[in-house]
Amino acid sequence: MRTSVQLATAAVVAIAAFAAYCSLAERSAERKAREFCGALQVGMAVEPLELQAIRAGASQRQTQWIKLPREDAVLTVTFTGAFPLSRHICNVHGSPTLARSEYVYLD
Repeated sequence: MRTSVQLATAAVVAIAAFAAYCSLAERSAERKAREFCGALQVGMAVEPLELQAIRAGASQRQTQWIKLPREDAVLTVTFTGAFPLSRHICNVHGSPTLARSEYVYLD
């Protein structure tokens, strides 16, 4: 009986710790993405932004330039939340200067 209570307690503690981690990771990724977008100003040079994003904690693999025909280039600055598919993104539009930026959440 005592062992089963200890196991149940350990399971509850583990679940609570995992839930706390998920909550913290999501809030941190959202905050970083919103702060990165908020610091940008229309007209600023976009060339150094990819390196700045990586230094700010953005995913190096998922932060990349997307060049579309007849549209501004878009830098997707991606901050990953608790899980790999939980992405908080600051989309940076423009080349060679910033036209606009926007926060997007993909789950």
